[in-house]
Amino acid sequence: MTNSVSPTLSRRSLIAAGAAFAIGGAIPVARASPAGGRFIELPPIASAHAAPRRITAWLPAEYDRASWGFPVIYLHDGQLMADPKGDTIQSAIAGTLTELVARQAAEPAIIVGIWSSTDRLREFCPAAFMPALPPAARIGVEDACRGPALSEGYVRYLAEELKPAIDRLFRTRPDPADTSVVGTGMGGMAALYAVGRRPELFGNAAWIAGGSPLVPYGKAVLSDEEVTGVERAFEHAFDRIIPQAGRHRFYLDYGDCGTDLFAYPFQGAADPVLYDRGYRRGGDLLCEGAPHPDFRRVSDDEKLRAALSLLLRPGGCTPRPGED
Repeated sequence: MTNSVSPTLSRRSLIAAGAAFAIGGAIPVARASPAGGRFIELPPIASAHAAPRRITAWLPAEYDRASWGFPVIYLHDGQLMADPKGDTIQSAIAGTLTELVARQAAEPAIIVGIWSSTDRLREFCPAAFMPALPPAARIGVEDACRGPALSEGYVRYLAEELKPAIDRLFRTRPDPADTSVVGTGMGGMAALYAVGRRPELFGNAAWIAGGSPLVPYGKAVLSDEEVTGVERAFEHAFDRIIPQAGRHRFYLDYGDCGTDLFAYPFQGAADPVLYDRGYRRGGDLLCEGAPHPDFRRVSDDEKLRAALSLLLRPGGCTPRPGED
């Protein structure tokens, strides 16, 4: 069913948005996107759980031609999304999704880019993982993050403040099956963590382009003993937060060279837990790592296409990165 909808947010919607988001009476600002659709710049939402931050939302072109609701992707490090000169997953996501929708390989979706705060590392550092780390590693992580983890408050901000405001402002499909969290590096770990902590609200997660999942592992070489200890700690922590299969979809990737080398042992610890929970490749799970013979030559764009195809295409098999 289609309907004639104005290409700009209505005055009533803008007033509602101002009430939901505004600090000092600021009003959301719309502007065109090079990928089609449009960006909506939202002022910071007041929060009782995390530092206030700006939000950049992207509405697909289909939003103005339809009256139904749309899935939502919550994207970490959203300040990178609208950078026309950017070379990141965040700056590529709108164009990649537009391409997939044109090929009928994914549903159109609203993308909510969440700007990072000055406490990015602490907000993305998963608090539930910390007790399982070897003591020396835990101290090193907290020193590198400049304090203890703030992830519990950040997840509450996403679940209790940001998501309700987005669902009020835009025509969303608010169920967890249509609500995904996406990030890279530690932002990817935070995406998976959000689903694990609030699975009744967030159904799916993508942890794209590995990178170092917890500082300072990308800055120093760990001994074999340290790697083993941290890997076991990660598996124990994943076992605590990954929900049973049936209502969720996960995408994870990591390589065995470059910066991915530091992520591989730790992200790989999620694999046995995911399989034990009932997730299966080609259905609700796409988990690509070093065993993929051509993985190191797979571009971030190809990984992004595979992730979005999984998160936004109900059922069916999804392509591996680099395959269509």
